[in-house]
Amino acid sequence: MKRWFRLMIGAACLLGVAGCSHLEGYLDIAREKGMSAEYLTVLKQWTRQQIVYSQFETRAHIGATYRSPEFKKAYLQEYARLYSLGDGEKKARQEIQAALASDFDEFIFYAYIPEKTSNDFDRRGSIWSIFLIDSKGERIDPVDVRRIDPVTPIVTEFFPYVNPYYGIPYQLRFPPLAKSGSTAGPVKLVFASVIGKVELEFGGR
Repeated sequence: MKRWFRLMIGAACLLGVAGCSHLEGYLDIAREKGMSAEYLTVLKQWTRQQIVYSQFETRAHIGATYRSPEFKKAYLQEYARLYSLGDGEKKARQEIQAALASDFDEFIFYAYIPEKTSNDFDRRGSIWSIFLIDSKGERIDPVDVRRIDPVTPIVTEFFPYVNPYYGIPYQLRFPPLAKSGSTAGPVKLVFASVIGKVELEFGGR
């Protein structure tokens, strides 16, 4: 019964019920399913979400996780715990992760939009414009936006706010902020369209 109640809370968040603006419902479910409190704490720290309303109706609901160095470390530790990785395997994954980190700054985001044809962030000519505003106030355009497909249990367990039955998860990559010296202060991830604007602010590294 308790878990069913939390599922209902999660569904309410997904559908944009007023006042449900936090991840606690999803995180509680993930905790019950075996995800560690340590990982979920870091996930919450680096995740933001916002709902766009029009006349009390949800137009868009977007949640995003910034894969900061702290988040990547927590993700790797949790992955190693769940899959019982040895030190060698863990080190190899860590080296791959470090190499990729030097090339991109990455976000995972999930979008629920009632007008499904408008959930087209990865398409050429999308109605959405996506960009970062760095700590200097400068705009940074993404390198690429990719739909995550298939949506495996790894995605839904590590990012419990993702529900492929309602919305779509994406991988979003930007040029590395460290090269432009923009990591000291907060950055703002912006999604803009005729539907509305979502602005998600993340603290500096």
